Amino acid sequence: MKKTGGGPAGFPRIVVKAPNWIGDAVLSSALFHEMRRFWPKSHVVVFARKKVLPVMRRLPGVDAVMEEEPGNLVRLSREVRAGRFDIAVSLSSSDIPALAFWLARVPMRIGFKGGLKGFFFSDAVEPPSRCVHQVFHYLKLGEPLGIGIPGNPSLAIRVTRTDRAEAAAFLRRRGVRTGARLVAFAPGASYGPAKRWFTSSWAVVGDAMQLKHRATVVIVGGREERPAALEVGRLMARPAVDATGALSLQGTSGLLSMCRAFLSNDSGLMHLGAAVGVPTLGLFGSSNPSWTAPFGRGNRVIWGLVECAPCYLRKCLPKRNYACLHAIKAQEVCDVLAGLAGFEPVRKF
Repeated sequence: MKKTGGGPAGFPRIVVKAPNWIGDAVLSSALFHEMRRFWPKSHVVVFARKKVLPVMRRLPGVDAVMEEEPGNLVRLSREVRAGRFDIAVSLSSSDIPALAFWLARVPMRIGFKGGLKGFFFSDAVEPPSRCVHQVFHYLKLGEPLGIGIPGNPSLAIRVTRTDRAEAAAFLRRRGVRTGARLVAFAPGASYGPAKRWFTSSWAVVGDAMQLKHRATVVIVGGREERPAALEVGRLMARPAVDATGALSLQGTSGLLSMCRAFLSNDSGLMHLGAAVGVPTLGLFGSSNPSWTAPFGRGNRVIWGLVECAPCYLRKCLPKRNYACLHAIKAQEVCDVLAGLAGFEPVRKF
């Protein structure tokens, strides 16, 4: 497609339906970056659910973000039509955005094949397999526009001075000294227990970081991760700093940007950490790191690869007893995490 359209200075007006998960929204940032490079003066508006709004507001290349009311087809189609967009791109697996774009009479409507939604797109794209990283899934949606897939794409999440100030104020309130060797933990995962390494193992790694490497462990996550954070802290010799539910998502990104390293289950925060530049170690059990590893150079994964993985189940089958998570050993996690943080190796504990 030529670089022309109905937007300012001949550049198109583009509407994008954001993914519904925080991690997916972070991974889509590479597509927004490439669209902005291709059309520097295009006008890009994103519709996103409430929990994803903070991510979309930090993406370079996005001009406006609007909250989507889940399931409200009529409202979405009306708002899209009022925007007089030239191009609509759906990053969602739902049929509703595709139908809304069609009802709004957007000339070019792009999204992945599958289900009913493919019938409402003018350009329905065949998704790659799950052996291809999800970043490249989203980038493939740029192909109908003539946007090539870069060989070395990058994620882009802005961390502002305000974000870091929120994090710094929290750390001061908790008595963490300026210049402390911070290591962040994210022991939660909203998808389900098949993605959550055991709290007892998190505590072992936390003790190694704090007692052997003189680091300060900070546990991040939403309010729903508070029980896991409290349990990890209870099991540690010296409790970690619990930031679960205490920071906004923007403040959490500011905190992660201040850390030496970040240990996370396969979760949205894992992708946020990688995007803001903290060396990230992702722990994988039921899911496939080929598809959703923390993206970018310098990040690492440990996969408890067993015969039944990846299964993508929320909960393990009873007879399997979370074998993939048991296959992740605390000693290996400590060694890799210490290396990412730039700590000197220590004898086995």
